[in-house]
Amino acid sequence: MARIGKLRAPIWLPLALAGDPEMKNRVHLTSHILSVWQSIRPSLFRMACAGLVIAVAITGFGAGAKASDGYPDVAPNAANATSADDLHLTVLADQEFYPQSYQLNGHANGALYDLLRDFSKFQQIDMSFQQLPLKRALENSGNNRAGFIGIPGNTASNTVIFSDGISTTSLLALTLKQRDLNITTAADLDGLQVSIARGLELHGPLARHLRDGRFDITRFNSIRQSIALLLAGRVDVALIYCGYAQKASLKQIAHLTDDEIAALSIHPTSLMNTINRLILPATPDNARLMRHFNSYLARQRSSGALEKLYAQYLTNENTIEMVLSDTLTPSDTKTSTP
Repeated sequence: MARIGKLRAPIWLPLALAGDPEMKNRVHLTSHILSVWQSIRPSLFRMACAGLVIAVAITGFGAGAKASDGYPDVAPNAANATSADDLHLTVLADQEFYPQSYQLNGHANGALYDLLRDFSKFQQIDMSFQQLPLKRALENSGNNRAGFIGIPGNTASNTVIFSDGISTTSLLALTLKQRDLNITTAADLDGLQVSIARGLELHGPLARHLRDGRFDITRFNSIRQSIALLLAGRVDVALIYCGYAQKASLKQIAHLTDDEIAALSIHPTSLMNTINRLILPATPDNARLMRHFNSYLARQRSSGALEKLYAQYLTNENTIEMVLSDTLTPSDTKTSTP
């Protein structure tokens, strides 16, 4: 091929110019094709540019549809529906989980389980529950589609996703009546030996006083162990969640006798409030699931359904301080990605 201007011409074009009749006919045809190409090339170029702009616009729209966590959401329609077998979530919980997850007041499994079961039906998720020792539950929560209902405190992680706040739980002090201690603030723990749950992260005044060495701590693995240490005089104060600090819970969860319960003094002033959340391993599927859960949670809260659900678990004897407050807003949410 030889070049004519910016276009490539057939190598037989010089023969036509030399006088071959057949080649002249080919030249006339080729010249006509080249002239047509020159005339339509600008139009084709404009059409190609327009197509490129449309493609970029579509790509930009798709990128804009991604959520703030970087994972695109999927439209909830029948065509995109996934079978229940593909949407199985195992929720793990501490086997000594606070009493709203136990069979108190005739309710099976508790308010948080009721909430998650309702959500799982709404999302067509096959959800199951396991109660494990806290350490195992935390370890297993990183496996596959296993979640965890827990109290992460202020823990930051790039491997899990935290839901918005579901409820609040207060930390109360238990002492022996014979000691005649009055515990209303973190300062009242100065110089004392204090037992707290293994894995619980302190924050606020309790954390500051602990860092300053104003009291010592002993970690316990179970409520029963904590109160056994207290009854034996090995610790001065046991810090437990308010849900445990009632006769029904102490009997059912800690397996205390009436005499042991009578020896305890429960201090009703909260020393620390923690926020209960649903925790999932950070995966694209779980990120989408958590967005759906947070939306569901917001609707339940705004409609009053969530407060009614928790109210079913509150009686004069079972005064669990976990009814939601206005401070539990989506701004509490901590979302991390792998």
